[in-house]
Amino acid sequence: MNKTNKRDMILNSIIEAYLSDNIPIGSSELGSRMNISMPASTIRVYFKKLSDEGEITKLHISGGRIPTITAMRRYWSETLDLNDADISVNDGYNLKMLCDRFELYCMVFGSLDTRLLEILNLNDRFLILNLDSDEIVIRYDARIEKFLQNLLGVGLNKLETICAQVGLSELRSKIRELKRTKIYFQENEILAFKMFGDERFKMMLEPGFAAQMNEGLTFSPLFDEGFMGLKLKMTYLGYPCEMVCAGSIYSDYVKFLNKIKEAA
Repeated sequence: MNKTNKRDMILNSIIEAYLSDNIPIGSSELGSRMNISMPASTIRVYFKKLSDEGEITKLHISGGRIPTITAMRRYWSETLDLNDADISVNDGYNLKMLCDRFELYCMVFGSLDTRLLEILNLNDRFLILNLDSDEIVIRYDARIEKFLQNLLGVGLNKLETICAQVGLSELRSKIRELKRTKIYFQENEILAFKMFGDERFKMMLEPGFAAQMNEGLTFSPLFDEGFMGLKLKMTYLGYPCEMVCAGSIYSDYVKFLNKIKEAA
């Protein structure tokens, strides 16, 4: 076994121990948890090396070690493969219990992949915007009608962005209302506030927030340091949906997803 493998094994063991117990771990305790025999003195040498590299730290002078945020970001990037997650939820209450247990904010919503197909003028009183499977009604304005005719075929998310850019507040508000009707599950909204601590938390409560996230994992700058989010396709009560989860970078996302699979 070479030094690199030993280093990675010890670092991963520290991370897994902290995810399991959420307490710092010392060299002797870590040695008893590992699958191979390794003297505590050797582990301490690697503790020093990993500390110098910024991968682990200790909260108290005489305490054990915990992984740093940098180490956790790398760990999740290498560990979580959300493209093959194959998540299916048939019981919303069970998902709620798991979100509470793992202290995660979670939102499940239906497809927002819809386009503006046509615009109907209703007696110069209202404009009806027909989408693939929905419609939006706004007050008539000849200038807005002409402007929107140039946006036929545009997707809902892009349409909302354009509305924000040009000041179409009524239409933007109606788009956000439509998106909220697509929310099938939402839990731990208060955690969204704790993650941001200001008015930004409101954006997390909207399905449109997912458009700002990367496919798979998202860290800072979208999330504050120490927090992260994941986005994946899933099936909820038999319907194809998208799920957004977010919380501490030290939450056990692998175990959370595995528990969902076990309950399916």
